Amino acid sequence: AVPLLWQVPSSTGVHLPSRCFASFSRPQELHRHRKRLEGFAKDAPRGDSKTLQACQDLLRDDDWFARKTAVDAIGKVANHGDEEQLSLLYKHLEDEDIFVREAAVDAAAAIARPGDDVAVSKVAMRLADEDCFVRARAVVALGVLGKKGDVETLALLDEMFEDGFVPVRKRAIEAATKLAPPRDASVMARLRRCMDDADRGVREEAKEALARLQA
Repeated sequence: AVPLLWQVPSSTGVHLPSRCFASFSRPQELHRHRKRLEGFAKDAPRGDSKTLQACQDLLRDDDWFARKTAVDAIGKVANHGDEEQLSLLYKHLEDEDIFVREAAVDAAAAIARPGDDVAVSKVAMRLADEDCFVRARAVVALGVLGKKGDVETLALLDEMFEDGFVPVRKRAIEAATKLAPPRDASVMARLRRCMDDADRGVREEAKEALARLQA
């Protein structure tokens, strides 16, 4: 393993390696590496520059756990609408690890401003993710980021009602209900079709959502 030459203290009191391990020769080294990250950014205030700089270092780590730790921290610490931090998150929406991609979707939804067209388009790319849990997170995020009555965002969700993973279909119902104007005819028609879904939970979700839209 590459030796640590020096360490950078974060504002949380956690010491992070300034040069991350390129590889870990023993499981114990990986365990110690992750152990150092426990509590990272836990008490960092919103907008804390030292913590966010430490996150940038962690995002270059070979270990998915370190990258996910950094992404989670950005979602909690970065200021809303911080374009620099959002650009980092957008990059890791394409991360090779599914847990990092999930975290990046959540973090982008947490700090992007509602109605941010760039955020919506970036997150929407994960609707086609190979991992069903990433797709589910992306659907939820669009329900948070989309503007009420936005036909284009609602259209992005349309295929998700047919997803093979039940939680994705349920989250699509929730997101569409959030974004649809009251008594929206197209969304109500879609919900009626969902009431024929093979899954009982999806059918019940659609029934409740339809009742809310009709109220």
